[in-house]
Amino acid sequence: MNEIYTTVQGRLVANPESRTTRGGVPFTAFRLASTVRRPNPQTREYEDGPTNFFNVTAFRTLGANVGNSLKKGDPVVVYGRMRVNQWMRNDNIPATSVEIDAYTVGHDLTWGTTELVKVSRAQMDQTDRLSDESIQAVHAELEAGGGLDADTDEFEVVPQPTGLVVQDDTDRELTAV
Repeated sequence: MNEIYTTVQGRLVANPESRTTRGGVPFTAFRLASTVRRPNPQTREYEDGPTNFFNVTAFRTLGANVGNSLKKGDPVVVYGRMRVNQWMRNDNIPATSVEIDAYTVGHDLTWGTTELVKVSRAQMDQTDRLSDESIQAVHAELEAGGGLDADTDEFEVVPQPTGLVVQDDTDRELTAV
């Protein structure tokens, strides 16, 4: 069976929702509205056509970044694998929805500017104190070769160009030089 890959441009109709699958895979889902605008030859003005709605799901890092970057009303461009889902509603009326498994998502720069901020790790929950950038930078350095010294239970100093200072709950300062 052939799969359909599509690019859709539109606006978010609600804030994205971030969750985790039963298997533990993080994802973010949002609904996208796309309205066609065409010139009317009689009036010589643009008119709105019908609005199409898409359910978009982004998994793992992309999903985390989508959840942290987009909000209701944002203009976006989505590229991904499309499928049409037919199902029966509770009142026994057949329904159809169009779903996109997103491979890339970005702001539509036709409507404004944006600034990319690289993150060392995507975080689903930005309100979690462990998602703080300074803590994530330390964790990234620890995974890259630093760590606790088994004999002294102190952090190994890993050189960083940022001069990062992190404070934990015991008010100890961990400084990367």
